[in-house]
Amino acid sequence: MAVNAMVIRGAQPMLLDTLATVHRDIYLEEAFKIVEPEDVRWLFLSHEDRDHSGAIMQVLEKCPNAKLITSFLGLGKLSEEFVVPLDRVHLMNDGDSLDIGDRVVTALRPPLFDSSATAGLWDPNTEVYFAADCFGTVCEKAPQYTDELSDTDYEEGFFWMNRVNHIWFEHIPKDVIGAAADRIKALDSKLIVSGHGPVERKDTARMCERIKRVAGMKPVHLPSQVEFEAMLGSASTA
Repeated sequence: MAVNAMVIRGAQPMLLDTLATVHRDIYLEEAFKIVEPEDVRWLFLSHEDRDHSGAIMQVLEKCPNAKLITSFLGLGKLSEEFVVPLDRVHLMNDGDSLDIGDRVVTALRPPLFDSSATAGLWDPNTEVYFAADCFGTVCEKAPQYTDELSDTDYEEGFFWMNRVNHIWFEHIPKDVIGAAADRIKALDSKLIVSGHGPVERKDTARMCERIKRVAGMKPVHLPSQVEFEAMLGSASTA
């Protein structure tokens, strides 16, 4: 499963997510090849999960001019583990916009999410939507773009990931998830970047239509203890 972060280069550079704790060193090395730490003005955190927040304190330390973008709920969740300087926090709720010098970015919650503090980010200059965990997929190899996989291989991992990771989907009316997907579809973005999958670069509308299909699917069966022990036994035999 891919774990992705982004950098917006511009008048007020912004980092989007910081990968997992185990990726911390490589993240800091690669991010600061793209932008100088002193130039970073914003760190947008899609949600507090450790595979997205693994280096936020290191970024704040290395980037003295940066503010952390989260929500009030996200700040509360982060404060269970981190001491975040409150004067370096900028709160954004779903639908809020922020002028970052040469563009105005908007926080837009994706159709499916696994944390109640989740926000995606829309950058109208590059026409890129960063979707947090939504639109992710799991596959044997992690290509950069969705079109590098066959539809069959891509959709198998896509529908599994978007049911397992957003397990509440089965309790929500189809039209509610559909409306949330249409909201992102209406952006007519050039790219949809998931935090956990290859980038959609050719047909972002189709990606949104796929999310609508999740609403009509059955939940994924996950192993019980008995099944888990059988899996371990099979692995040992192999």
